[in-house]
Amino acid sequence: MREYEVTVVLQPELNDEEQKALLERFQGWMMPDGVEAPEPTIKHWGKRQLAYPIKDYTEGYYVYYELMLDPAQISEINRNVKFNDDILRHLIVRKDED
Repeated sequence: MREYEVTVVLQPELNDEEQKALLERFQGWMMPDGVEAPEPTIKHWGKRQLAYPIKDYTEGYYVYYELMLDPAQISEINRNVKFNDDILRHLIVRKDED
């Protein structure tokens, strides 16, 4: 397991319940059942202006995670995100080990 930073941008029009359900599903992709890992750090950055329109949206709801992932999970996360229209963008970056 390695330490990663994950940023996800959601559609700004989602209500609180839809947003919460989507984030729970996203976290389920990152932390499948049976995998022992420390609790992730989660920061809700809120609605922010996008640098350029994505799917005709000029704003997005940003959520940032710091967590431990198995590198094999990354392809599964990418596959699941590709089929979800409520997630505008995501970025997974491996943290440097100092």
